[in-house]
Amino acid sequence: METTVVLTAAPAWAEMETDCLAHVFRRLSLDDLAAAAPLVCRGWRRAAADPSLWRALDLRHDHVARFMPWGALAAAFARRYGVNRFTFAGFLTLCLARAAGSVSQLALPPLLSCPAAAELDRVANDCPRLRRLALPPLLSAADEARLPELVPRWPLLQHLELDSKPSSFPAVAAQLGAHCPGFSGLKISGSIKPEDAAAMAISLPRLRSLCLDSSYLPKQELLAILAGCKQLVEFSARNCVGFNDKDEEVIRRGAGIDRFDIGGSRFVDDLHDDVMMDDFCDSSYVDVM
Repeated sequence: METTVVLTAAPAWAEMETDCLAHVFRRLSLDDLAAAAPLVCRGWRRAAADPSLWRALDLRHDHVARFMPWGALAAAFARRYGVNRFTFAGFLTLCLARAAGSVSQLALPPLLSCPAAAELDRVANDCPRLRRLALPPLLSAADEARLPELVPRWPLLQHLELDSKPSSFPAVAAQLGAHCPGFSGLKISGSIKPEDAAAMAISLPRLRSLCLDSSYLPKQELLAILAGCKQLVEFSARNCVGFNDKDEEVIRRGAGIDRFDIGGSRFVDDLHDDVMMDDFCDSSYVDVM
C-alpha cells in the first residue's frame, strides 16, 4: 500500500495571527515599528500598532543621530509617509498614540521644546499608567515650576529620574508623597540644598532606592536624608562634592543599607588639591560647581 504524504505550505508571515506577530515584533526597535513594519502589509500594520509594543519608551538612545531632521529616521518618514518636517515632538506624539494610554516607562531625551509645556502636557494626559519616568535637563524655569502640578496625573509612578534637579524639587517631592503611594525610587543630580534634603526626609520617607551621584551634597544634608529615609535598601552618592567618602559617621549611618556606595566623593578643598582646574569641566562635576 502506498502512503501519500501531503505537504502543507507554512502560512505566510502576512497570515500569522496578530498576537503572534506582535510577539515577534518585540525584538524590533521603535524606529522599525514606526517607519518600516507598518508598510509591509495590513497584518503587519495591525501588529505594529499593538499597544503592548509601545508601553516602554526609552527615547534617549542615540537621540542626536535619531531625531535630527537629516537623520535616517526623518528620511524614512519622508520617503514612506511623505512627512516633510520631521520633529521629535511629532515622533513622541506617534508613540503615545500607539500606546493608547498604556505607557508604563518613558525616558525623554534633551530635545524638548523650550518651553516644553506642550510635550509635558501630552505626557501628563496620555500616560495615566506611568510607573517610571526620566526627564532630561535644561527644562525652562516655567517648566520646572509646572512639574509639581503634573505629578498627580501619574498616581502609579514608582520611579523618577531627573538629570538636573529642578528649582521646584521640594514641591515635586511633596506631590510625590501625597499622590503616588507606590513611589520608591529617585535618581537626581544637582546642588542638594537643606530644603531639598528636608523634602526627601519628610515627603519621601518610604524611598527604597536613591541615587544622588555627581551632586553637590554637603555632609549635613546627606545625614538628614539618611535619617529620614529609613527604608532605603539602595543608596548611591558617588563622585559627589561636599563630604568625604571615608567619613566614619557617614559610613556608620549607611551600614544598614544593603547597597551603599559613596565612592569618589570629596570635599571641595580636596578637589582643589588633587584636580587641576581643567578637570572641573568633566561631566561628573559640571552640575555641581
